[in-house]
Amino acid sequence: MLLLFAVGLVAGYFQWVPAKVVGFTVEVARDLKRNAGAYFSDVPVQHLRPNRFGKGGVEVVDPARVQPSVTFVTGLFGQKLGARLYGADGELIHEWPVNFFTIALDELAYPFDALIHGDIMFENGDFVANFEGRGIVRVSACGDILWQNRDKSHHSIDVDDNGDLWTPVYVDTYRNEQITSAPFWFDAIARFDPATGKKMEVIDLVQAVVKSDKMGLVLANTLKPRDMMHLNDAEVLKAETAAAFPMFAAGDIVLSSRNYNQIWVLDRKTETIKWSMMGPVIGQHDPDFQPDGTITIFDNRPGGRGTVANGLKGYRGGSRIVTVDPANGRHYVRYASDDRNVFYTPYRGKHQVLENGNILITETDAGWAFEVTEDGEVVWSFINKWDESRVAWVMKATKYPASYADFAKTACPE
Repeated sequence: MLLLFAVGLVAGYFQWVPAKVVGFTVEVARDLKRNAGAYFSDVPVQHLRPNRFGKGGVEVVDPARVQPSVTFVTGLFGQKLGARLYGADGELIHEWPVNFFTIALDELAYPFDALIHGDIMFENGDFVANFEGRGIVRVSACGDILWQNRDKSHHSIDVDDNGDLWTPVYVDTYRNEQITSAPFWFDAIARFDPATGKKMEVIDLVQAVVKSDKMGLVLANTLKPRDMMHLNDAEVLKAETAAAFPMFAAGDIVLSSRNYNQIWVLDRKTETIKWSMMGPVIGQHDPDFQPDGTITIFDNRPGGRGTVANGLKGYRGGSRIVTVDPANGRHYVRYASDDRNVFYTPYRGKHQVLENGNILITETDAGWAFEVTEDGEVVWSFINKWDESRVAWVMKATKYPASYADFAKTACPE
């Protein structure tokens, strides 16, 4: 038995054919465990969860305290994975006639094997979205696919001052003895042309770590060679906000590593890490530069399932929004669950700090987006009810100026 075990280890390390077969078998078994219902039914069960609210739709709780805007929402609507635009009063202004379940059938393992994970809407009604792990898609206001690339982008998308798109991307397996002797996977970030989808630049984050002499950042936790960093956000510091961050420069990029519980800021010119943080957040998403010189972070704090016994908050007390001051390293909790509002999502999630100080929060697995004031009152809510007992995932909700609805006044061809 010991000899067989040793042979298995050697075969796995050198990726001999038996190891590949066994590895593939294990991956298939895991996939079937997660998605068996989607393989063998006509229901997108991966994107559905129990409806803990018992209701659905948009609810404007306090119109006077809601940020004036329209809300762009991506997620599952009926049998379609797509996008909608809602007015401040909850009216459905526009639904894009596109279904991400059907735009790349040759790449789907089963009929609902797709996610929208990161999106941006433009004022003319176009939007871009990450077809998770496969590439970016640009869709017109009338639902036409303007372009689609296959560059393995995933999670967030951001636009820099030149209008270019930035997003995490998967790249080929690394071998770098300075990090670990075994082959490993590590995310990169890439810049894309918004007009064509062409990849224009890739920044190698392994080289950034080595050049910065900060290898301890990626060796801090137990190594997960198949997904070491799990990069889930890359946001560019815009020129209009850069003055609030004297330690950074316009064009620098804030990165979020879920598996390391870390936030980095990458120097755009030298491609080195000029600032990093670890400690206040766990399994986080979506760090955003704010005009006051702070960075806000969606702190998931995964801690098991939310149950009645733990108040639906897991065993770490629920999720929260954390503010960090990179000038001095201090942090504070800007919003967290309380008795008025349970907020817990161990995975996924987005936030947007609005002009009036409110925060728009997307709790993906709950099928819920809500706007909350600085004193913790929910003033606007969208529950994506799917049927009488279930909600569908809301991947992201974003508020835009009211003018972003003007394109919907022009009719699309039948």
